[in-house]
Amino acid sequence: MKRHNRAALAVAALALIIPVSGCASMLSPHQTAEYHYNAGDGAWGSVGDVEVRGMMLIMDESGEGPAQLFYTLINKGDSTASVSLEVGEKTQKESVKAGETYVQDPESSAATSTKPVIVDGLKAKPGDLADVTVKVGDDEKTIRTQVLSNSLPQYEEYVPSEKPSESPSEDASQPSGDASQSGEQGESAVGVNG
Repeated sequence: MKRHNRAALAVAALALIIPVSGCASMLSPHQTAEYHYNAGDGAWGSVGDVEVRGMMLIMDESGEGPAQLFYTLINKGDSTASVSLEVGEKTQKESVKAGETYVQDPESSAATSTKPVIVDGLKAKPGDLADVTVKVGDDEKTIRTQVLSNSLPQYEEYVPSEKPSESPSEDASQPSGDASQSGEQGESAVGVNG
């Protein structure tokens, strides 16, 4: 065989072997597509100028009773965003100023609100995905959100107790001796809070 024929045969063999060996897969759109990995628990999504991060529901592992909703809202827009979140029988509304972050996690030092968001009537059990509808202005998106439970020890403290009573207890309706002692203290409290 002539030298030119061997060289041509070697080049042809390499031309066939390289794509089959996987080296050409670096040119594949599946390999070169930008993939954004969101580490951590909770679902993520964008609705208008607002990014939703770490959204999850935590309930008792039995699947009975209410769930607590956690989320972070980041307003990437130039104006205040009115955000509405709907899940189960609960609709939660938040206002997030431009460029600011709203954290709904009462146990976190970064929390914006210290009051938990309790969801009743959730038609999902731990391990399921629940639909949370997020609305920002005219934009709306349903985000499939994880329902987690206290079967994981790190979530045990976040399981809400049964729904609190709507009427105050006798202890709460009775004025304590400290609160009713002086009208002056009451006025200063109103001045500070109101």
